[in-house]
Amino acid sequence: IAPAPVISPRLVPSDISCLVLYEPLRPNYTKQPIRVGTDGGNRFWAPPNRKDAYLRDKAGARLYRWIGGRMTDITAEDLNKKHSPYGVATVFTQWRDTNHLLAVTFDAEKKDVAEENGGWKVLSFEHISQYGTQGTYSSVGVAGDQQQLAAPGSPAWMPQLLPTIYDYDPNPNLAQPISAGLIGELPLLFALPAFSAQPYQLSYVLTNFMQPNRWHKHQLPHGQDEAERGMVVTVFLDPFNEKNSTKPILDALQNGHWGPFYGP
Repeated sequence: IAPAPVISPRLVPSDISCLVLYEPLRPNYTKQPIRVGTDGGNRFWAPPNRKDAYLRDKAGARLYRWIGGRMTDITAEDLNKKHSPYGVATVFTQWRDTNHLLAVTFDAEKKDVAEENGGWKVLSFEHISQYGTQGTYSSVGVAGDQQQLAAPGSPAWMPQLLPTIYDYDPNPNLAQPISAGLIGELPLLFALPAFSAQPYQLSYVLTNFMQPNRWHKHQLPHGQDEAERGMVVTVFLDPFNEKNSTKPILDALQNGHWGPFYGP
C-alpha cells in the first residue's frame, strides 16, 4: 500500500501570543529516596511524588514570548513580573528505562503528585479528525486513550520532539492514515523542544527552530537521553497583547483551530 500524502497546514495568525516560562527541575534525593516502579515486570525510575523532593534551578529559568509561531527570549526584561497563568506542566525524561516522557499537568514542586491524578503519567494521545480533511491530529496530553500517534510522525520532529516509542505502529492490513500533525495541551507542546537538545542550548533551539505551525529540525545532539532531567513549563496570557492572548484564543490554538502546532 502506497503511503498516504500529508496535508498542508494552515498558518496560525501572526498576532496571537502568549508567554512561556521554562524552569529546570531535578530530584532532591535527600528529601525522598529514588523511586522505582514496575510495568509488566519491568522496573523503571519515577520522579519524586512529594513536592518538597525537588530542587528548582531558578538561575536557569528563561521566559519567552511566543507570537504567531515564533519565540523571543524576554528573560532579562520580564522574568520577575506577575502574569496570569493559562496552564502548566512538569515533564521528565525517562530515557534509560522506557524511552517515555513522564508528565503531570501542574507544577510538581507545588502539589504532591501522589495526591493528584494517580501519579506520574506517560505522554498519551487522542486521535482527532481534522474538520474538512481526511487527516487526523494526534493531540498530546496525559489522559489520552492512545499510546501512539494517529499517523506516522513527521521526520521534522520525530524523534527530535517525541521519542520513537510514540510513533505510529503500522498495520499492514490497513491503509496508512494521513497525518494532520500535533495539537494538544500547550504546556506539553512547548515542553517538547526543551528536551530536543542539551540544557544550555534551550534559547538557541527555541528562538531558531520553532516556526509557525511547524518545527524546523536541527542537527544538535539530542537531549532526551539525559536521564532524570525535568522541566516545569508555564504558559501565561500575554499582558502586552490582551486582545489576542485570551483563554478562549489559546484554547482554540491548542485544539487545532488554526491547524497543527507542529505540522506533518
